[in-house]
Amino acid sequence: MSLSHVRQTAGPRRSAPLLFGLSLLASVAFVPAHAQTIPAPAPVQAAAADIPKLDRAAVDGLLTTPDKVLFIDVRRADEISQIGSLPVFLNIQITELDRFFPYIPRDRQIVTISNHAGRAGRAAKLLAANGFTVIGAIGAEDYAKEGGYLYGQKVLTPEIPGVVAAGTRVEVVREGFEGTEGPIALADGSILFTENRADRIVRLGTDGSVSTYLENTGGANALALSAKGELLAVQTAPSGIAVLQPNAKVLADRFEGKPFNRPNDFALARSGDIYFSDPGAPAAAGTAPPAVPPKTGFYWLDRKGKVRLVADDIRRPNGVALSPDEKTVYVANTGGEFVLAWTVNPDGSLAARREFAKLAGFRQAPTGPTSGADGIVVDKDGRVFVTSTLGIEVFSPAGTALGVIALPKQPQNIAFGGPQHAHLYAVGRGSAYRISTLTKGVDRPGK
Repeated sequence: MSLSHVRQTAGPRRSAPLLFGLSLLASVAFVPAHAQTIPAPAPVQAAAADIPKLDRAAVDGLLTTPDKVLFIDVRRADEISQIGSLPVFLNIQITELDRFFPYIPRDRQIVTISNHAGRAGRAAKLLAANGFTVIGAIGAEDYAKEGGYLYGQKVLTPEIPGVVAAGTRVEVVREGFEGTEGPIALADGSILFTENRADRIVRLGTDGSVSTYLENTGGANALALSAKGELLAVQTAPSGIAVLQPNAKVLADRFEGKPFNRPNDFALARSGDIYFSDPGAPAAAGTAPPAVPPKTGFYWLDRKGKVRLVADDIRRPNGVALSPDEKTVYVANTGGEFVLAWTVNPDGSLAARREFAKLAGFRQAPTGPTSGADGIVVDKDGRVFVTSTLGIEVFSPAGTALGVIALPKQPQNIAFGGPQHAHLYAVGRGSAYRISTLTKGVDRPGK
């Protein structure tokens, strides 16, 4: 049998997070020294209720809440090393599981793992019958077939000329964040991003260090830096566009007297013009979309502080970015098949709306059409990088598809950073990744 010890993450402050990764200790007959003094578990009086088998979407959601959920893998160590697993609290076979009941926290929800959820289901019922809160069982091989990422496996990039070399490793910087959005690079190459459910901004150092940069951010979702060194944010609590540092102030929180719904992302030009999306709050997980979709908006906050509506017919406007010369603005449409683009006039106004690039990740989902298009970033040569259901889709400045970089989990947003800004950072679903590239980000403040 083998036991994966509980270990602590050296990340931003949070209550007892788990280190994602497997640490298997082989043993023939390991019994804690004080186990003899602990009463044996009470006999099972009745079979527990049926335990649901979780699909990839449910598992990915649970992986973002390590402070609430524990994973227990009931397979042999050789199975785990061959197939891979998820971040686990305990790795123990069913025949030995009852001896570890005293060490399993009862204030956490529990998910069990086996290859196809057979053994996991039996272990889940045993745990549930002994008073633990079990919410599901996972088949690791089934999860992988659905596109889920099992730890211990390497994820490598394809060759995309001028972007990434074939076989470049997608590095996992850190797991277990409470929401991940809005990355931007500081001058030294370190990355700031929002841990939005925790209402804080996190800094990733170029050495891989993780620290809390700012707390109580007003629900910051996206970030940008101005030419004057100000840190700006799209805020969601309450909704608005604001300066966070050095002197906090709200730049805009309503249009024509009505508050914004829930702004998501923005792009800040050297001129001071800001372009931002407002898709409204997303539907709660597992719920059907409303019969009448919420009113969305794509806005221009001009350099004088006036808000103007650019478009209100984009199904779900999301990521926003400017071309290197700031003559084009791009908008990701999560609910559409195309990345949209506008020409930026000298006064900052927008014209010539067009479909810039077709997203390969577009599909019909039970909740409606989606491409998963979220964050956008451009490189120094004007290529456009867009996160989608497939990973990171890369396009030429003319909108030609160049390739897709798959990631362990679906990314939400991206930014260039690291030494010489030659690494592409991606965040999403509680994770942060880094990819060494053949290109660089744009040398400018803003985003």
